[in-house]
Order: sequence, then C-alpha cells, then structure tokens
Amino acid sequence: MNIILKIARHGLLTLLCLAGFSASADTQADQDSLMAANTSFAFDLFKEIAGKQPNCNVFISPYSVSTVLQMVLDGAAASTKQEMESVLYLNEMVGDTAAGGPKQEIESVRYLNGMAARDEACKSLVQSITSGQSNVTLNLANSIWFKQGIELRPEFVAGCSNYFTAETGALDFTSPQSAKIINNWAEENTHGRIKDIVQWPMNPLTRVILANAIYFKGRWAREFDKSSTKDRAFTLPDGTQKQVPMMQQKGHFDYVQGKGFQAVRLPYAGGRLEMHLFLPDHGSDVKKLLAGFYRNVWQNEIQRQFRDREGLVVLPCFKLNYNVMLNEPLEALGMKRAFSADADFSAMSADKIFLSEVKQKSFVEVNEEGTEAAAVTTATFRAAVAMRPESPFEMVLDHPFFFVIGDRSTHSILFMGIVCNPGEVATKF
Repeated sequence: MNIILKIARHGLLTLLCLAGFSASADTQADQDSLMAANTSFAFDLFKEIAGKQPNCNVFISPYSVSTVLQMVLDGAAASTKQEMESVLYLNEMVGDTAAGGPKQEIESVRYLNGMAARDEACKSLVQSITSGQSNVTLNLANSIWFKQGIELRPEFVAGCSNYFTAETGALDFTSPQSAKIINNWAEENTHGRIKDIVQWPMNPLTRVILANAIYFKGRWAREFDKSSTKDRAFTLPDGTQKQVPMMQQKGHFDYVQGKGFQAVRLPYAGGRLEMHLFLPDHGSDVKKLLAGFYRNVWQNEIQRQFRDREGLVVLPCFKLNYNVMLNEPLEALGMKRAFSADADFSAMSADKIFLSEVKQKSFVEVNEEGTEAAAVTTATFRAAVAMRPESPFEMVLDHPFFFVIGDRSTHSILFMGIVCNPGEVATKF
C-alpha cells in the first residue's frame, strides 16, 4: 500500500513539475513573441518618423509607445482592436481554442486567452528587463488619468493595474491642478528630465489620458577618458562640417563590418544593457541603412554578426530633446479607426470616446561617463460626440438693472447699484 501511495505521489509530483515547466515554457514563448512584435513595431515607427523628418535629429522610446498602446489595446474592441493588433504585430498572440461548444463561445475564449497571454507577457517582459539592473538606473511607470464622472470598465482598470502596474486617478480636467498633477507625475518618474507633458487648459472633451514614463541612466562598463576628448570635424547631411567634441577609446569591442555599414556595441556597467552604434559607409546614408532593418534581420542576422575585435571608437558627445506627435505615423502604419469618431473603446468605457492624440517627449545625453535617457508617452481620449453648442444669448439692458463692482479674488463687493435712468447724472434724496 505504501509503495502504491509513493508511486501515486511521485506521479502527481511529476505531473505538477511538468505542468509548471509547460506554463513556464509558454510564458517564455509569449515573452519572446512580444519582444519580436515590439522590435518590428519599433523599426516601423522609427522609419515612419525619420522618413518625415529627413536630415533631422530623431530620438524616441518605441518601448514607451508600445506600452501605452498595449494598455490602449486592452480597452479597444472589434475592428479598432484588430487594426491595433496588426500594427503592433500582436495579432498572432492568441490562446488555444477551447474544445467543443458553439463557435462564438470558442472564439470568445480564444480571444480572452490571447489577451491574457499578451498582458502576462507584457508583465513578465518588464520584470525581465528591470531585473538584475543594480549597476544602472532603469525606471518604468504607467498611469491612467480620467475625468471625474466618467466610468471606466472595472476589467480594464484591473488589467492595467495588474499587468502594467498602472496607477489610476480621477481628475477635474477643467482645473489647472489636473495638468500640474500629470506633469508632476511625469517629472518625478523621469528624474526631472521630462516636463510639461500636458498643457492647460485642456480640451473640454478630454476624458482619459494614459501615460508611460521610462528613465535610464547608466555608466559605460569602460568609461571614456575625458582628456582624450577633442574637437573634430562632423559632416552634416548637406556636406558642410562643424567642429564638435568627440570622445575616443581603444580596446576590444563587439564589432561588425556589415554590408554598407559598421557597427559596434558599447556595454553599460553590469553588462545587461548596451548601446548599438551604426555608421553608414561613405556613399550610403542612414535612410538606406534603415531600409534593410526589420525584425528578422535585426535578430537573426545583425545581432549574430558581432564579433570581438580590437579597434578604436570615436563618438561625439551629444544631448537631444525631442517632441513628436505620433497620430500621423501610426495612421500611416494602419492604425486609423482608433483616431476616428467610429473608434470602439467599449472595453475601456461605456462612454463613446476616441483616441485624439498620441505624443511623446524624450531626452538623451551621451558623454564620457555614460548615458541618461528619458521619455514620456501619452495617449489622450476625447468624447466622440461633440457637446451640443449652446445658442448665442442676447442681453439687452433696455430697462432698469442692478450692478455690482467687486474684487474677483476675495469676492468683496466694493460697489452696488441700480440703474433706472442711465441718462440722469445724479439722483437726490
């Protein structure tokens, strides 16, 4: 009997272990799929922005944009959701179809499983990125701000709270305090680098604002010697040159001589995070270089070509502040319905709302010590049905009237009066 019990227990433990392994493997697979989707979207978005601003500095956090849009996605439904999933390359992340049952029920289970898997992958990806970063500072934060009186779906709020650790707050968007609260949140979560992400007065139709903040500061694993930094000529896109401070370092680096470019990886302290630098060959340019970059090439070709090589790296010190409205690039990528009055965000709120703007503010500074970078992305929703304008009023003071002269700040009444005869100079009594 004891032998049978031991065998049964052993079998149960084996099943539990296998089940845990399977769940872990599924989570890792979903995380890998999400990472690949984010990479594809990152290159799509960056090329769309850079293509519209040729020969200009561009700096964005595609991860921040992806995070905000993935929260937005949890509130989308029907064709609005399908378009967003396609643009974000998330349309393949669905759960297993349930066995048996009506087709509609099966599709519903499949949809819910897929959404849960995606959100769980978002959560585990954040945990993976931020784990073991003791040698650098990497902060991620999400928030949902909504107009007082609007009701958000409890499932939407719970999902954003659980999977995205989003804090939620009701605000009076007609008060300047609301903008101050959101801007303080952005500033605090980017160590003061991103300010004034929203402006007051806000549009009176504003209903919901979703936000993501990301902040990074890390020292190079091997810092550049400041005494070696010298002014050198930097050739601008128009062919002219300007003198800029350039830092330099000799040593062993992960390097690749690719087709039409050179590339090097500079690790930050701890070895987990790193900067990739790509230099187009003479006769080529960044646009041509980017044209060949997309998910499979980046992951399966370029990353595998890096080899340890001895060499010299000369890199300009630089500092950029960037601000970009993302509506047009996202629409160009196929996310159109979300920005229209026909948008379906019924999974977020029973109120009829649409995505009015997605924008990002970012900052980066690179010097001999390392890199500091920050970004805040916001997605703002407005009421889809415009408020009915009130009819113009008429006030004709053509009969006796009362008036007051007062102090607006203290509400003190300084003068009061009645006009019965405006043509009369004075009245005696």
